[in-house]
Amino acid sequence: MTSSIDHTDFIPTFGAKDEHQPLVFDASILGFESNIPSQFIWPDHEKPFVIPSIDFGVLLSGDPLAVSKAAELVNEACNARSMDFFLVVNHGVDSGLIDKAQQYMALFFGMQLSEKQKAQRKIGEN
Repeated sequence: MTSSIDHTDFIPTFGAKDEHQPLVFDASILGFESNIPSQFIWPDHEKPFVIPSIDFGVLLSGDPLAVSKAAELVNEACNARSMDFFLVVNHGVDSGLIDKAQQYMALFFGMQLSEKQKAQRKIGEN
């Protein structure tokens, strides 16, 4: 399957040869590609990593040992070479709110890069 995307639409930083010019993934363009550019694929030697699952339900349990263990797992996940990801379960966040957040995420990441960049924070902004 070939792409119908006109590659002249890519922003100038895509596939940059200059090491000081960042590669930019624009999902509004690349989301329609049938092949992911190799620059955006993790090398096999960096995979797989395990995303730890951390049960936040224990925070309401009142069990100091369980709370301490959950805090330790968060700390380990943030300090490990696991890309700083972890999955929080039993957090109590309403599923409707999560669905709405995912809808807004999809809407945002589907925007043209120039629109997304308007939301970029500048150094020193709160």
